[in-house]
Amino acid sequence: MAPHRPIRARRGEKGIALFVALLLLLVVTVMGIALMLTASFENTLIGTENRISKIFYAADSGIEYGSAMLNSTLDYKGNVPPNPMPGGVSSHYPGSPASDMEVTIQPPIFLGYSLPAGEQIQSEGKGYGSSQVVENFYALTSSARSTKIEASKTIEAEIGVYPKLLGIPE
Repeated sequence: MAPHRPIRARRGEKGIALFVALLLLLVVTVMGIALMLTASFENTLIGTENRISKIFYAADSGIEYGSAMLNSTLDYKGNVPPNPMPGGVSSHYPGSPASDMEVTIQPPIFLGYSLPAGEQIQSEGKGYGSSQVVENFYALTSSARSTKIEASKTIEAEIGVYPKLLGIPE
């Protein structure tokens, strides 16, 4: 049997494997931390975008509600003074201690009216005939705010309501 010889390290290889392993571990750790921070930042951005979308659509529901009321009620004056939309229309329920969002609609402002293309003003002596149809234009402002999600949004819109019998709102 051959005598057992101790294995000797070659020149320049003393501890290099340990150094490479530690360096690789450091790189993987830094990449993991960077990925975790990026995911956390993205999660925060998604939450903010979600809050902004919720409050925007709540304010938009106020514009839609005001337009529907102007279209269905000839003498709709809005909420004077501005009050929250009725319970169930938005997520605000009057009397509840913890309302999620509150949507208020300013009274509509009459901007003017126009005749549909090709129509002529029908005169009947002293005034206009009651069969004359016009499009009335209103300015509507809807505001939504929420203390729960810490956001608010105001939307201003010009609404055309058509058809209406000729008559200028007061």
